Amino acid sequence: MDIPFNFKLLLFWKNLFNKKVENPLIEISKSGRGVSSILFFLPEKAEDAKIANYLVKSENPLSDCKIGLFCSEKSKDFYSHKSDMKFFTYKDSDLNHFDTIKSHSLSDQISATKYDAIVDLNTEFCAASTMLILELDAPLKIGFDSSIARKVYTITLERRENAFLEGYFSKILGLLGVSL
Repeated sequence: MDIPFNFKLLLFWKNLFNKKVENPLIEISKSGRGVSSILFFLPEKAEDAKIANYLVKSENPLSDCKIGLFCSEKSKDFYSHKSDMKFFTYKDSDLNHFDTIKSHSLSDQISATKYDAIVDLNTEFCAASTMLILELDAPLKIGFDSSIARKVYTITLERRENAFLEGYFSKILGLLGVSL
């Protein structure tokens, strides 16, 4: 995953002046209760969206969880959602020079719902999602590996070029404590 230099610079700047708040330790075990609320950061690519849509659609194994969805306004049409799911979107006009979200109102709106887990389904770098995930407070953050992933996520998945996304998504469900 290629990370733009200006984003790396922004991340360095934020880490230099902001205290890192340590999230509580989490334990993943077969006897655990799983999560009760999940915020999914959805991919912007149409081909990835088809697979991700399966994970978040209404008749899936996550029906007992409170679900939130986040994506750009451009990719919103790729996803169906029920009325009880919170859907957060941003427009290109909401982005600054670093391609991160300018306004804190969206972050505050998402933070109002305390999510147990944040799952970034983007297989390619998205500055808006990455910075927002970094700023949100959740004990479990899952995403794909990159040069900055360890600063952002609590669990990273290494993506192999020839591997199917469905396999990664089933691993994510297992980490969330959802049985298929």
